Amino acid sequence: MAKLRVLFALPLMMCGALLMPHMAAAEDTGPGPRKAGIMARLHEVEQALARGDDAQKIAKMLYAENVLMVGEGEEKSSKGMAKATSDVQGWLDSLGPNGGKTCKYSIPDPVVASATTFSSFVLLHCKANPPVLPEDQELRMMYSWEKSVQGWRVVLEMWAPGKF
Repeated sequence: MAKLRVLFALPLMMCGALLMPHMAAAEDTGPGPRKAGIMARLHEVEQALARGDDAQKIAKMLYAENVLMVGEGEEKSSKGMAKATSDVQGWLDSLGPNGGKTCKYSIPDPVVASATTFSSFVLLHCKANPPVLPEDQELRMMYSWEKSVQGWRVVLEMWAPGKF
């Protein structure tokens, strides 16, 4: 009887050993690793802002060529990289000289993620920069990202001033 148990247990243990790497890989497919990748991209944008990179470089770092953006109070939506670059320049101007150096992004939970898409709220805080920006700027945004050959890029953006 003991030999019979060993004969049945051994194949089961071998199957378990073969499946373990696949089970571990399945655990990595949740939103955690994707959120970390998106935060890494946002930290790159923060660093570009701190260096004083221009609007075109920042827009290409953040947005997809076909990005669609909608802002609170805006008459209509904006579409495409040229408009995104123009909008980033307008935002940089609103921060005042070197105002982008203090901007920090965060992503609150929950998030929705797949292998090629990521959607979440994104919070952006920029410290006051008088006289151009007399008070801290708080923006809450809804971002939908798409993973492309260039990496993660925003394809949909909706923003409004205010805290989360």
